[in-house]
Amino acid sequence: MTTRRKQPKVAERLKVWVRSGGHCNIRHRYLLESDINFEFVRLGELAHIVAQADSENAPRGLSELPPEERDLAENLMLTCAHCHSDIDKESQAQQLDADLLRKLKERHETRIRRVAELAAREKTVVLRVVGRIRGASTEISALEAANAVNALLDRRPDMTLDPNRQGPEIDLRSLPGESEPIGSGYYDTACARIDEILTERLVPAVERGQVPHLSVFGLARLPLLVYFGSRLDDAISTEIFQRHRSTESWEWTADGADVRFGYRLRAAPSKDGLTEAVLIVNASGTVNPHQVPTELSGLAAFVIEPKDGEPNRDVIRTQRSRNSFHNTLSDLLGHIEANHKSITKLHLFAAAPVSAAIILGRSVGWGFHPELLVYDAVPDGYSLALEVQAP
Repeated sequence: MTTRRKQPKVAERLKVWVRSGGHCNIRHRYLLESDINFEFVRLGELAHIVAQADSENAPRGLSELPPEERDLAENLMLTCAHCHSDIDKESQAQQLDADLLRKLKERHETRIRRVAELAAREKTVVLRVVGRIRGASTEISALEAANAVNALLDRRPDMTLDPNRQGPEIDLRSLPGESEPIGSGYYDTACARIDEILTERLVPAVERGQVPHLSVFGLARLPLLVYFGSRLDDAISTEIFQRHRSTESWEWTADGADVRFGYRLRAAPSKDGLTEAVLIVNASGTVNPHQVPTELSGLAAFVIEPKDGEPNRDVIRTQRSRNSFHNTLSDLLGHIEANHKSITKLHLFAAAPVSAAIILGRSVGWGFHPELLVYDAVPDGYSLALEVQAP
């Protein structure tokens, strides 16, 4: 009567299968699918590196490895039936010894871990900012964001940094004072909420290495989008999405006209050594220069606007248009650094879409780039909403 060998414990067998990724450690064949009809079939076998039995008659049986450790995952390797039979042949004992098999096992399991880590790096964490705009509540659903990511990026949208698995969302819709934000403390409260969510959800995940890439969606008052952009870690690769007013879609169009942006100096400084200047952005609309506060009239004024055509609500429909705005802003800030080093503050008046507002915020703190004083449109002109400095 043949005595049936005892099987390693389930936990140890599971470790081997998981660490091997369901593949043979030697020939790397996938062991959970039939080659004949592609149905699910468990084809893998657990092979002992040092034999279970301490005997010269067992493959690699003579070893100092204690008997109680021979059924542990560290002494087991996942193989196909062909390789299992091959390594256990008596004629192979000298060449396919325990040291070689351990190296093959370690090499394969290391490869599986690296592939898994690569897949993790290919995800993108989805971050949404929603607020009320002129009294109207906005909404960016997790599904809309995921669809936009899937349509654009070769990455997997990750929503796991949130208890409800909807992705971290900065919700500014319930804050008091939005209808009359200037002087009501609304902007201070909203900025504190942005900092709170980023500190609690995003920053710890970044420190743990869980945010290899970020996908950003935002609908809120422009000064808050600028502030939000300034708080994003510029060391993280980030894709900024744009809602297109004509279609209400967040997906970048591939066939839209590319808009090129440029900048110009609208008003030269009245004296040298000015520490402040005005930055006007005419993108989704046009800022009326007569509505800029009179106390700023003596400052140098820089204007960013489309080179071709007029500002309009869908001026940034393509990634190339967004990138042109980004590059123009960088060029302007470089020009200020080279030619107007004394300027450390820019008074920002912007009619700009979501992506441009966030890009304006992200420019803060990149080397020399000056502080932004962001103004909000009010019935009789513009009023200072908030100041954005490098974190």
